[in-house]
Amino acid sequence: MYGNWGRILRVDLSKERIRTEKVKEVFCRKFLGGVGVASKIIFDEVVPSVEPLDPGNVVVFAVGPYQGTGIPGSGKWTVSARSPLTGIWGESCGGGYWGPEFKSAGFDAIAVKGKASSPVYIWIDNGDIEVRDAGNAWGKMASEADKIIKNELGDEKARAVLIGPAGERLVRFACVVSDHGFSGRSGLGAVMGSKNLKAVVVKGTKRVEVAETERLKEYSKELFKKINKATSEFRKYGTTDSAEELHDTRGYGLAENWRKGRFEGIKGLVGSRFLEITVGPIACTDCPIACHRHIRVTEPEKYAFDGYGPEYETIAMIGWLNIIGDYKAVAYLGHLCDEYGMDTISAGSMIGFTMECYEKGLLTKKDIDGLEPLWGSGDVAVTLIHKMAAREGFGDILAEGVSRAAQEVGGEATQMAVHVKGMELPAHDPRPFPSMAVNYATGQRGACHQRGFVLQDESTIPEWGIPKVADTYSMKKPVLSAARYQDWAELFNSLIQCEYMTAGGLTLSHQIELLNLVTGWGVDADEMLMTAERIFTLQRLLNIRYGMSRKDDTLPPRMFNPVEEGVGAGKVPVGFERMLGEYYALRGWDPDGKPTVEKLLQLDL
Repeated sequence: MYGNWGRILRVDLSKERIRTEKVKEVFCRKFLGGVGVASKIIFDEVVPSVEPLDPGNVVVFAVGPYQGTGIPGSGKWTVSARSPLTGIWGESCGGGYWGPEFKSAGFDAIAVKGKASSPVYIWIDNGDIEVRDAGNAWGKMASEADKIIKNELGDEKARAVLIGPAGERLVRFACVVSDHGFSGRSGLGAVMGSKNLKAVVVKGTKRVEVAETERLKEYSKELFKKINKATSEFRKYGTTDSAEELHDTRGYGLAENWRKGRFEGIKGLVGSRFLEITVGPIACTDCPIACHRHIRVTEPEKYAFDGYGPEYETIAMIGWLNIIGDYKAVAYLGHLCDEYGMDTISAGSMIGFTMECYEKGLLTKKDIDGLEPLWGSGDVAVTLIHKMAAREGFGDILAEGVSRAAQEVGGEATQMAVHVKGMELPAHDPRPFPSMAVNYATGQRGACHQRGFVLQDESTIPEWGIPKVADTYSMKKPVLSAARYQDWAELFNSLIQCEYMTAGGLTLSHQIELLNLVTGWGVDADEMLMTAERIFTLQRLLNIRYGMSRKDDTLPPRMFNPVEEGVGAGKVPVGFERMLGEYYALRGWDPDGKPTVEKLLQLDL
């Protein structure tokens, strides 16, 4: 077959068993790769009795038909498992260099289960696979662990996906780190930690065959130039220039834990300030944009570091949400999360939750180990990050995520916990946008803008009946838009390709043409929609298996309370239950959110 190896690497750490499973081309066409393949593996093997941190949970690292082909934005990989944060389907996509390297080793995915008796890492050198001792790297920060492993291997060009101390200590929102790429959401670093798995390290020199080599090369080159030319500002600032724009033009009510639509210190978090401490842009493999940042802070000493810079979500959820307007403090806080291996969205949310609980008297200084968590205190936020990662004192409660922490604090705290299905909201306010509200509520891994970003000004999906809209506040078809953007996200994370390519004009039609040049399948927009729906529905079936139903497809109470100032003032998702019913009908689900037999037959499930 073209574009895929048809090979899934299987590792059982408990039984110390390694084998290769071969799959047919029909399987690859049906599930593509990435989260599509992972959904199928986890559906087949992780039953409800297997808890997220049990040895029987399966963590799947996967690539898709795009990796190793030079397609723009294909320097990506996905990791999936039953989430320790939510207890349901969990997955996240990361960048850097690991994905194409893994594909070049001759595999489409690696599925790991069991638990090693002591810390280990998996070493994949093309077709040679070993499970090696990771004792020297265990307990180390992410960047140091990466260096230790590469030094032991004697190969600086090896690429690793690994966890930091937060994953080892089973922080429920621990992430997986790979160079400057971070798969932040769902807490899958904790799944690795529960298996005593520090890293999966790879070196590959093989080239996957494609159906039309020269045409693919020319088409990719053409798209690369197009995207590169259209994203010069993006390349200059990355996503650091988004906070003020979204504060002013969309009226996001992030300030003080999602209560206020205005933050006077927002100008301290603009792209030009972060540019002052930026050494230069960093690109993932085959990326025409280079949105990641190399950052260096020299003073004040307490915030000094040399590493990777924050993206919009970190700036908004750690800075804006908590009224921290010092860009150097925010950059350092993001760096700490990166080194510990913690999702900055969840970590920022935990800080805001703590500050509000203290403000309202639900927590005292004694409860919080003597800290005084006042709004705007970057130094207190630093201490809370350390405590969460170490599960020390009150940090042990925060490391459980906002839903569990709120139950522990009790009382009004549950009303302050801003999450869907246990996963903290990202920094895009759904209150003014009906389509985003539906997307967040029905998200398979919880609220997520990247799994159905309906507010993308640059992109539309005319191939699936979604035109460009002039006013996202009053979209005529919010339910259809929510569903189709969710479907498109499944393609991005199964093919796999970075969604930021849409900022340079990438369309679904481009993706279909690229896939056909790689595989020779001759797919069209209708088949791609069917494939996307199949993957999305399979994840829904998993969530139903784990106890999810209509009651869980909702928004936190705060999202039905409007902010009083800013562009989004007074706006909430009116008619939410009606829209949810319309969404179920569109999906072919029953009134409780379960896919019908007819729909499953249509999708060949």
